[in-house]
Amino acid sequence: MAWSAPLPDLSRPALSTRLKIGDFVFQVLVSEVIVDPPDEADTDLVQLAVLLEGQPLTLADLGIATARCSGLWSLLCSRLTEVTVDFYDPRPRPDRELNPRLGCWGTRPDFLAGNRQDDCTLAVVAGISTWRVGSRPRGGPAEYVRELAQALAEVLAQWVLAAERDRRAAG
Repeated sequence: MAWSAPLPDLSRPALSTRLKIGDFVFQVLVSEVIVDPPDEADTDLVQLAVLLEGQPLTLADLGIATARCSGLWSLLCSRLTEVTVDFYDPRPRPDRELNPRLGCWGTRPDFLAGNRQDDCTLAVVAGISTWRVGSRPRGGPAEYVRELAQALAEVLAQWVLAAERDRRAAG
């Protein structure tokens, strides 16, 4: 698969765990906290991915193909942001950019080949960066990584539940 930007290197993650939720077995990968990544002084960055059968998960993989995808993605983004704000207690950036900032790698390339690009085809490959100046982290990097992984697990359970509801409603 050809991605428009290189995917994060999660070959040696700080946390790798397999989760069975319903009929699905996910692999959750979370990087170590990357301190001061290139071009981002005073910043901590964590990259993460959720794999299903070896490839980045999309909501379409769970059978969700409705307008519900936007709300489910919003749930994921909100949850990761909440965990980060709760952990770091970050201060506003002087340039008024968001702190923390969340980014996604976008639509999985196999969907782009079919000219499909919507919230259901976004891959769960993301990064969250936090400007540390004035922040008050309430723990160490390993604790933050674990909390992000726990939030991912909670969101995945809600996604699987939504997929099961959709299947029952269609069935």
